[in-house]
Order: sequence, then structure tokens, then C-alpha cells
Amino acid sequence: MGKAAKSREVSIRVRFEQDILDRIDLIAESDGRQKFIKDAVLWKLDQEIPPVVKELVDDVGQLKMRVDHLESLESTSTYLAGMRESVKNQVCRDDIDRKLLAHLFQHEGATTPELAESLRSKDGRRLTRRAILDRIDKLNVRAKKIIGARILKHERGLVKGKRGAWWLMNQEKILGA
Repeated sequence: MGKAAKSREVSIRVRFEQDILDRIDLIAESDGRQKFIKDAVLWKLDQEIPPVVKELVDDVGQLKMRVDHLESLESTSTYLAGMRESVKNQVCRDDIDRKLLAHLFQHEGATTPELAESLRSKDGRRLTRRAILDRIDKLNVRAKKIIGARILKHERGLVKGKRGAWWLMNQEKILGA
């Protein structure tokens, strides 16, 4: 067994009464206690949740994740379609900026951790809080220069059920032809 296979196994400690241990030793013989106990646990698991059912549950879970991802992409493109071209192409410098604005439109504001979660990269990494704040600052600077007004503001208090969230402002300058 290689190092990779060993790293997936976890050691546990089990206490048995002596008479149960004697029965295991009588049956297990040359295979040993460990293999016997492992086989007994696997047999019991297969009785409770057959492997086919476990595979189906895993597949359904993966399908749910994929559908959620596709729905989020669709909703993002819907919100992006309503933005002015100058905002999409000049104020936003890349897809991350566009997704950030679309998320704020879709959810009517968001906290920095919510933005980090929604802007997760394809490999599963989240943007840091600092990276999000830098992007928001740069979006506001470019918006001020291109459309004449800031588009994002931070409210520290509780607003619409969110504490310390980012909110869109001057939406009429973002949306439209």
C-alpha cells in the first residue's frame, strides 16, 4: 500500500469486552482482528445504505451543485444585459467586476463575505476581503470618471437586514441603453 492510500485511512480506537474480543479472535484467525472489524463495519453499512444508493445520493448532490452554478450564471447574464455598454466595458475592467455588479443588482446589496463567496473562482478559491475592497474602490473611481458618479457605497449599520453591506447607488446611470 502506497503513501497516498495510507493517508486516506483513519485510525480509531474501539473498546470491547474480553468475551467479544475472544470471539473475534476465534473467527478472525489469520486475517486478524483489524480486517475482521473493518469487514463487519462495511457489511453493516452496506445493509443500512447500499453502495448503489450512496452513489445515487452523491450523483444527485453533484447535479444540484451544477444546476445551482448554471442558474447563477444565467441570472448574472440577465442582470448584465440591462447594463449600459459604457459600464460593462469601461467601468468594469473584467468579468469579476461585472459579476460583482450583477450580484449586487440580484441581491440588492451584499456584505464583503457574501461577495467573496459569489465571486469564487473556477478552482474554488475565494477573493480576499482586501481584493474585493480594492476592486470596489477602482470601480467607483472609473465610474466617477466615465459616468460622472460613484456607483457603490458602504453602509455600516443595519440596512435591509444586512449589516456592513455594499449597496448600489445611481442605478439610473448604470442601467439603460
